[in-house]
Amino acid sequence: MLKHFNQIGILLCLTEISVIGVFGQSEPPRPPKAPRIAIISKIPPHAKRFPAIYSGERGTSEKSIAVDPNVEMKLCVLEGKLEINGWQRNEIRVFVKNGSGIVLKALEKSEPSGKPVWVRVTRGATPESQSGPATECLSGENIEIDVPMKASLNLAGRVTETTVDSVKKVTAKNVGGNIVLRNITGGITASTHEGDITVENSGGQISLESSTGNILAFEVSPGQIGDLFRAKTNNGAISLQQVDHRQIEANSISGSVLFNGKFLSGGLYNFKTSNGSIRLTLPHDSSSTFAASYGFGSFNYDFPLKVLTENTSDGGKNVVATMGGGDATINLTTNSGSIWIKKQ
Repeated sequence: MLKHFNQIGILLCLTEISVIGVFGQSEPPRPPKAPRIAIISKIPPHAKRFPAIYSGERGTSEKSIAVDPNVEMKLCVLEGKLEINGWQRNEIRVFVKNGSGIVLKALEKSEPSGKPVWVRVTRGATPESQSGPATECLSGENIEIDVPMKASLNLAGRVTETTVDSVKKVTAKNVGGNIVLRNITGGITASTHEGDITVENSGGQISLESSTGNILAFEVSPGQIGDLFRAKTNNGAISLQQVDHRQIEANSISGSVLFNGKFLSGGLYNFKTSNGSIRLTLPHDSSSTFAASYGFGSFNYDFPLKVLTENTSDGGKNVVATMGGGDATINLTTNSGSIWIKKQ
């Protein structure tokens, strides 16, 4: 035991010697380390998920190309605020602020004019860096693009806020971010997993889908006979105002469905929600046949409806009623929520 304590004493003595030093004086204190300076970057937080892309290529770029007025443009955007506007020039102009470089590729040209009818916009080196792109998708703080008003767009995005105005046709798919489309004349297909979709003053066949977000459409009309308007969201509300398609499908799993407008003669309209209410606001002279199915809720109306059939079961209630001549067919389904038909 004594030997064990002697070993401990020797260790303590050695430790003390290392501190006191040879001359019996303490070593001078070490100077404090220089504080780390936090570098504030304009790169968004979600850029950490794509480290190979954000390797210093952050600059301002602008490029343009003369094209056919009916050009189709294909574009992928990794992140940023994307704004696309139609203009009178037969030219595509791309501007990127604080982001990637730009490459404009003509995939196909018109035989008579020799101008591109199919253009792909991809990532290139910035003026500040000559390194090659890690992805073909653009990224930046702001991405502004001007295209001919007759152009058709095929857009794909990761995390973007997308706004498109005054072009012919749009196909847009986002992983996350809102999509706003205005003055699109030739049809729309738009989807986002996390975000809202808004369509204004547009026409043609329209399909809108969001996993988590609201869908709003107003002043929308078909481009030709038989065009379908379709809206679907898993978690959000659907609001339709002055949508003049004769075929409408609006489906929300968890959210309300609202319609304010008129039903056209011979039209077929399906409004469905699993957990939410359905609200229809119609003109006083509407002519429709309603087939309402609801579980926990009620069926309410401000119009003088003629009830044709009414059945009650364990699963809920089913009501068929007509208003006016019953020219349009409207199917209303909610598992948990009320149904309202109101006057404008």
